[in-house]
Amino acid sequence: MLEPVSLQSWLELLCRMIPSVSQAVLLPNLSAQPSIQWPPQADIHDDLMTAASLAASQKKTVTTSLSADRGNDSEQDMVIALHLSGSDSFSAALAILVRIKPSRQAAVLQILHWGESWLQLLLQQPAGKPRGTAQDDMNENASLTARAGFIVTGWSKRSRAILAAVLMLGLLVLLIPGTYRVTAPASLEGSIQRVIVAPFDGFIMNAYARAGESVAEGDIIAELDSKVLLLEQQRYAAEKDEYTRQYRQALVKREKAEAHIFKSQVSQAEAQLRLLDKKIQRSSLLAPLSGIIIKGDLSRSLGAPVEKGEVLFEVAPLDEYRLVILVDEKQVIDVQPGLQGELTLKALPDAELTFTVQQVSPMFEENASGIAYRVEADFDKAYPKLRPGMQGIAKINIDQRSYLWIFLHELIDAVRVWGWSWLP
Repeated sequence: MLEPVSLQSWLELLCRMIPSVSQAVLLPNLSAQPSIQWPPQADIHDDLMTAASLAASQKKTVTTSLSADRGNDSEQDMVIALHLSGSDSFSAALAILVRIKPSRQAAVLQILHWGESWLQLLLQQPAGKPRGTAQDDMNENASLTARAGFIVTGWSKRSRAILAAVLMLGLLVLLIPGTYRVTAPASLEGSIQRVIVAPFDGFIMNAYARAGESVAEGDIIAELDSKVLLLEQQRYAAEKDEYTRQYRQALVKREKAEAHIFKSQVSQAEAQLRLLDKKIQRSSLLAPLSGIIIKGDLSRSLGAPVEKGEVLFEVAPLDEYRLVILVDEKQVIDVQPGLQGELTLKALPDAELTFTVQQVSPMFEENASGIAYRVEADFDKAYPKLRPGMQGIAKINIDQRSYLWIFLHELIDAVRVWGWSWLP
């Protein structure tokens, strides 16, 4: 049985291999063994203990997210717990609190399973063995060297040739060129978005459509109350008739000045009537194009007042879309107009939709993972199942580079930035 000090060292080294680990706890199943935590003086999160106990009782891996679902594979605070079977006389449960992207969870689990294998090797060593003299240490080192030499020299020529061939094949595979692709979250927008605004101050009388419904160009979506406009129209019509009558009397009496004044008043009344006609016509809100209403619902606001210029609806076409890709600042320099790629949507996970990059915008957005630049693309053909607002993952094909560069360039760039930050 390992001493608690040895278990503490093992846990600390394992956690340092995963830079994003903030807390960890090891719960041996034997009651005689106390719990081990890292950092030693930290207040362990309650969810760590709960997950470790659950993993120990069910003898399986338990994963829990502590962050709200942000989507787009953003970093989250996660609790990962697994059952450890070191030997017949020792078993335990390990739980860690780590901040990673969900796509990196498999890599963290691989490191934890490697740590489990390492723990098994430690448990195979005899516990409590007294430390001998320097000569004993030399003899032990010589024995280890001899065993290591036997491992290498004891192989047959055929085995060593197979090992060399496997290593050479692995190196060649890493040097083979592959497609370097930039992966980023993406969403769909209508290539054209038209808004319908209130043409005048008034009240909502009828609503015939709402967000999510398809409309044809010219369909009436809603109507504003036009009773006040009709009353004003009657008033100005009466004023026009009165001014016309007075204008004719002034002409009969040859009063040119008064006739000119009445004629101007008649023109003003006619202008007001034309304006009211336009307002009455625009009291019926019509769809500007055939498509789908992506914003606006007045069915629950009948009788509510609206102000002139207030946006009531937004309409986008159903067959014309623009793909918006948010590319990380570390990779946006590789993206150029004309590059092609594939898109997989959450709503259509079994389909790869092809697109072509049209524009790399200088506009950027700040999210949980850092700075992302807006890249716009068009689909190579029409897809009838698409809808505005759908989200997914886009991969932009850059060029052919070696798999070794593809796998290691992010790590090399991070080391370069870290080294630069330490230079005087």
